[in-house]
Amino acid sequence: MLVRGKVIGEKVTAPFEILKTGDGISLRVELPGEPFEYSTDCSCLEPLELLGLLLPAIEEEIGEIKEVFVEEVVEEKSSPLERLRRILRGK
Repeated sequence: MLVRGKVIGEKVTAPFEILKTGDGISLRVELPGEPFEYSTDCSCLEPLELLGLLLPAIEEEIGEIKEVFVEEVVEEKSSPLERLRRILRGK
């Protein structure tokens, strides 16, 4: 699953992208200067849960967060056989 959007701060609008796969989840926020990146090999969190947990760290970089907008969500397309394999593997 891929989620794209923007974090709106006092003076900065920072685009973000979160990618969740069977192997884990990663987040990238385009901040002025250098991007804020975080990834983990645990795919137990949903994309917006991860973003919510990391908002305090992002807020330190861009000031008070006014809003968070989700602009696009792209679901992973899989065949019924692939879904069955994931269920049997427990993912």
